[in-house]
Amino acid sequence: MTASKGEERLLSIGAAAARTGATERALRYYQQLGLLTPSASTPGGMRRYSEQDLARVDRIRQLQALLGLNLDEIAVVLRNEDRMAQIKDAYRHEQTSDDERRELAAESLRLQQELRCTVHAKRAAIETFLADLDARICRTRHLLDQMTSAPAGEEPRARPGRPRDPQLEARVLTAALGIYAEAGWSGFSFDAVARRAGVGRAPLYLRWQAKEDLLLAALSAHSSTIPLRSCGSLRDDLIEYTTRLLESRSGPESWAFRRIQLEATVNPALHARFSTEIAAPHIDAARAVLHQAIERGEISAETPVDLLLSSLYGAVYSQTAPADDARRYAGQIVDFVLGRSPVPVHS
Repeated sequence: MTASKGEERLLSIGAAAARTGATERALRYYQQLGLLTPSASTPGGMRRYSEQDLARVDRIRQLQALLGLNLDEIAVVLRNEDRMAQIKDAYRHEQTSDDERRELAAESLRLQQELRCTVHAKRAAIETFLADLDARICRTRHLLDQMTSAPAGEEPRARPGRPRDPQLEARVLTAALGIYAEAGWSGFSFDAVARRAGVGRAPLYLRWQAKEDLLLAALSAHSSTIPLRSCGSLRDDLIEYTTRLLESRSGPESWAFRRIQLEATVNPALHARFSTEIAAPHIDAARAVLHQAIERGEISAETPVDLLLSSLYGAVYSQTAPADDARRYAGQIVDFVLGRSPVPVHS
C-alpha cells in the first residue's frame, strides 16, 4: 500500500516499531488494550501507522518511563487526554453556546483533577520509596561509622566532611511545629520539615522512624519549656506558669497544639499518643505542685485540683492576653482561680 501524492505516508508495523523503539508485539498489545488504533490497514489486514499514531506510542512510553504508570493507568490518562482534546475543539466551535462552554469547562476541570490524582498517587509512592531508601542508607552509614571507629584506648580518627551541627535538632523541631501549625497532618512530611529547617532528609530519617515520632518530639520539646515548678509559693508558681502559657499562646507553636486537638478524628492514634506521652504527664506534674501546696497549707485539702487547673487553662485559652503585659493578666487569672478555692482551715 503506497500513499498518493499529497497524502500522508503510512508505515508498516515493522517500520513503526523501528521509529518508536517499541516492539511489534508491544504495538499489537497496545491495540488490544485500546491504547492505540492504527490509522489504516491494507485489504489483507496489515496495520498501517500515521505520524499521529507514532506520537501516541511515544506518549505511552513516556508515561511508562517518566511516571512509572502501568498500562491500565495509562489507559485512563489517554482516555482523559483524548476527551479533553474533543472538549477543546467543541469549546472553540462557533456554534457552541455559553452554557455549553460552561459545561465543557467543568468537565475539563474534572478530567484534569482526575489526572492530577493519578499522578499525585504515583508521586507519593515514589517519595515513600525514596524515603525508605534514604533511611536505610543512613542506618547503613551509621553502622559503618560504628564499625570503623577507633578501638578502645586509641584516639578516634577525624572523619572527612562537615562537623555535626549542634543546633540541627532544635531547628528541625521548630520547623516541625511550624509546618504542622500551618498545614496540619495532611501537609506534614519529612520533606517539608527538612526544607523549612534547611537540612537534608537523611538526618531526620536517622533520628525519627516515622513522621508521628518527629511531630510528637517537637510537641514534647515545646511542652517541656513550660513546666509548673514548686518554689514554695503557689501564687508565684502559678503566675510564672500562667505567664509562660500566655506568652506561648501568642506564638505559632500554640497553633500546633490546637490543631492536634482539632484533628483528633483525622488521626486518632496520633492524638492518643499525644495525650498519653505529652498532655497527661504535663497535667500530672501540675497536679503534683497543687498537692504540695495543699500539704503546706496554702490551699484547702478540699480544693478540687482538676477543676482549678481546668479553670486556669480555660482562662488562658479563651482570652487574648495583652501582648505587652502577660504577667499582669496572669496575676489576675491566678488571683481569680485561687479566690474561688476553699480557704484552708488552720487548727
